[in-house]
Amino acid sequence: MLDILKKTVYAGIGATVTTKEHVQKILHEMVEQGKLTRQEAEKMAEKIVDESRKEFESATKEVNKTLHEWWEKEKPASEQDLHKLESRVKSLEVKLANLTRKVKGE
Repeated sequence: MLDILKKTVYAGIGATVTTKEHVQKILHEMVEQGKLTRQEAEKMAEKIVDESRKEFESATKEVNKTLHEWWEKEKPASEQDLHKLESRVKSLEVKLANLTRKVKGE
């Protein structure tokens, strides 16, 4: 589960970097074509970066909230819980084997 989340976050970061590079390229072309001044392009780039940062923060909060809700709902077993269960199963297997021997008259 965590591996999937990490991959998703990394993919989002990769997409953000790619998008930023693409936006910078387009803005640079618009400056070269005289459609924007360098100052306008810088302001647009700052605005896009700021909005992207806000979106990333919002998405991060939402993912954290969802994970927390899932964790509270599912209460996944800890390694210690699993060891306890394994010990109980082994103990029950021994008891069952002893009962089986008694029934068979061994």
